[in-house]
Amino acid sequence: MFSRLVQNTCLLALCSSFIIGCAGPKSMSFVDPSYPKLSYEQVKRKTEPLPLALSAEFQRNGKHLEAADSTLRDETARVLRAAGVIVPTAENSRGSIKVVVNNIADLDSARAKGFGTGLTFGLAGTTVTDAYEMDVVITIGGKTIERRAIKHELHTAIGNTTLPQGIETVPPSTGFGRIVEQMLLRALRDMQLSGELALMRLPEPVRLAARD
Repeated sequence: MFSRLVQNTCLLALCSSFIIGCAGPKSMSFVDPSYPKLSYEQVKRKTEPLPLALSAEFQRNGKHLEAADSTLRDETARVLRAAGVIVPTAENSRGSIKVVVNNIADLDSARAKGFGTGLTFGLAGTTVTDAYEMDVVITIGGKTIERRAIKHELHTAIGNTTLPQGIETVPPSTGFGRIVEQMLLRALRDMQLSGELALMRLPEPVRLAARD
């Protein structure tokens, strides 16, 4: 389950509560509002989206967590299809897109905060922050364009804690999807504004010579 990989802090709070025989404190996440929010309308759809082979890699503090790759891939594919610029295809595609997301987490601090919240049955709430960085690499016909270290942050409130006014809270798994969406839209939009993505053309398929 992906929550065991991305929602480390929430689980730490839950585990500490279960040890003392009670239900875990409620946890909700929200996307950092200081980052500009992009919409799909800000990315120009293509009449014929580029069919590219998609690969995705999830990391925590630079270490690959293979079990989370499939969830990251699903979220990435969802955003790509909705944006209408690239459509994920089979591995035999004539081009590729690779997305790497690194969750930069202070695990020691998360454990300490989660344990404290659990011991107070959620009465002493806390908010922890997961920073994320995304790399996007598109390769077509031997040419590569890339965007590195696209940043965003997801905050998770556990137990009884005060949230900023006007903030929309969602389950942590939904929050992760929104973080992926915002970082990927930013990469696609930047590639379009620079003109790099518009210049990418799929190579012609190899045709077998006709026999006499």
